[in-house]
Amino acid sequence: MQVSVQTLTDRVADVLQQRIAAGHYPVGAKLPSGRLLAEEFDVSPAVIREATERLRTKGLVRSRQGAGCTVISDSVNEGFQMSLSGEPGGQALRHIYELRLDIEGGAAALAARWASDADIAGMRSILAALRKALRTPRQALEWDLGFHQAVALATHNPHYPQLLAYLSEQWRQSVQAARQHTLDIQRGKTGSRLLHQVHDEHVAVLEAIARHDPEGARVAAQAHLYNACLRLGLDLSSAPEDGTGPAACPMPPSSRVSL
Repeated sequence: MQVSVQTLTDRVADVLQQRIAAGHYPVGAKLPSGRLLAEEFDVSPAVIREATERLRTKGLVRSRQGAGCTVISDSVNEGFQMSLSGEPGGQALRHIYELRLDIEGGAAALAARWASDADIAGMRSILAALRKALRTPRQALEWDLGFHQAVALATHNPHYPQLLAYLSEQWRQSVQAARQHTLDIQRGKTGSRLLHQVHDEHVAVLEAIARHDPEGARVAAQAHLYNACLRLGLDLSSAPEDGTGPAACPMPPSSRVSL
């Protein structure tokens, strides 16, 4: 049975939330450092970042770079949430990818305008790690999500990473579905080529950002997401009328990349 990496974030966030509610981490106290939490829960730093960001979006902690996370409330403010009902089917994935096409296309364009040299170097480092982990599902998923988060941070608009935090579970499910589908067919003749093509699509987004080419970055990001729809077998011709027919993933203008 496949175990979703999503459960790691859930487990960490739930335990930390329970500790805050019980007063183990009282209002005004700081959470342990990300390094200590990663060691305690035996998870990657990316999982800790996502878990603490989830607490922040619920109004439980305030985070500041270099200062860690401070508890500001012991009661949850759920804010905007989207309901999930198990593993996403074609209809649910279509809805997620429709959101991602516009949101991540816009984020990539803004990142191309404002990304610093440090932002770009960080994204290059993430993609280098991703390339090494292409055939390791859990690691690849974390680095893949980490790249998309780094693009959001490179916008230097706090609302983009905040929005990704709100939608992190849906983002994770859509990325995981796409990566798992690719891994499932990697034993075939085109499997290895396909893995590297997916990686090259990430590189195309980064290179457009590094050129400070907003429109190029938008097109590259949307092309990557559009191709993910194709790889998942989502029908691009029409949207299902009642949620039971084939799912449709709209093709962004001038973004088709050959498979």
